[in-house]
Amino acid sequence: MFINEQAKPNCTETGLIVGDRRSIKTKASIKQAFLTLLNTKAISKITVLEISELADIGRSTFYLHYQDIYDLYNEIEAEMFDQLNQFYDDSFPIKNHHDIMQFINKLTDYIYRNRTLFNVLTNPEDTLLTSEKFKQFFKKKILQEMLEDNRDRIKSSLNEETESLFIASGVVGVIEDWIVRGMEEEPAGMSLRIHQLLMKLEE
Repeated sequence: MFINEQAKPNCTETGLIVGDRRSIKTKASIKQAFLTLLNTKAISKITVLEISELADIGRSTFYLHYQDIYDLYNEIEAEMFDQLNQFYDDSFPIKNHHDIMQFINKLTDYIYRNRTLFNVLTNPEDTLLTSEKFKQFFKKKILQEMLEDNRDRIKSSLNEETESLFIASGVVGVIEDWIVRGMEEEPAGMSLRIHQLLMKLEE
């Protein structure tokens, strides 16, 4: 008779697991403190001391994880674009209008739930998260989709470059306006407007 036993982690492995969990929890606290402060002031005005006090950690603990505030911000921004990239890849290639609506719904809901971070996009005092970054992100994904439809080619045409930039600029412009107006409109309504805009471009 055989007994299928899972190997139990040794003391060293257990210590690593606990350490990893503690590190993840600490970084989450740091990020939350940073985003809370971002609600009331520009990134350039936020200090490590303020973040540390709000996260209930020592300054030395902050520096164990990040070089400075901009290193922290860069990690948050990278995670954000990773998430947007995942939304896009989950919804494409487009087979019907439902697929693109699915992506837009995820996009607007994510922006709405993370409004503090996205407010940086329209804050003239901060130049880190810019509309240009969003335009280039969406342009790249749109071109990727166009090339997927024409697999014989490995390079996009000038017309496709122009079309993708035009679409990306329109979507980002509408989202920026939504953020500036305080996101008064619910994500579902915003999604519908963006979808209608994209459908008009197809006419």
